[in-house]
Amino acid sequence: MIKNKEIVNCINKLNTPSDSIAEKYIQKLAKIGENAVPLLLESAQNPESPRIRKWSLQALGAIGDIRAVPILIEALDHENMTIKLHAIRGLTRMKYKKAGKKIATLLKDKSGGIRSNAIASLIELDAKANTSEIPKCLKDPMWYIRQMACNACGHFKIIKSKAILDRLAKKDERKAVRVAAQNALQKLA
Repeated sequence: MIKNKEIVNCINKLNTPSDSIAEKYIQKLAKIGENAVPLLLESAQNPESPRIRKWSLQALGAIGDIRAVPILIEALDHENMTIKLHAIRGLTRMKYKKAGKKIATLLKDKSGGIRSNAIASLIELDAKANTSEIPKCLKDPMWYIRQMACNACGHFKIIKSKAILDRLAKKDERKAVRVAAQNALQKLA
């Protein structure tokens, strides 16, 4: 039987700036499973400990318990970019495909990091029904968003993006975008 003390200890260890240390304890919490969910739900909503809060969102996703969905969805609207980012990652880890519609709304977020992670999440979730905004991201001022959007257009075989992809493949200032556009065009052929 897993004791709350062990769960609390793992959650407290999430108070780290290190991704690798956090991931180690997320994996421990994932092994504990559903018994850790009530305490993680609390820590995922605690504004007094930002690091524990963000990593708890990912731990909830790693466990995959449906009780976490409302908190993860709500966190997508948080004003703090880090909370949004870890909510996206939590829902993606959970493979919660129904979140695709809400995640797709983040393609218009002011943060490039959020837009990029939203595109990556839609690909990972294979959320085909939520791809209508992706072609607009091909015109994003941030090159890495254009690159991710090219990848998504290829993955989802978005035919209406072909003309823009062709232009990006030939004329984008960034080689990474040109290559991604070429790869997407091959998938559309």
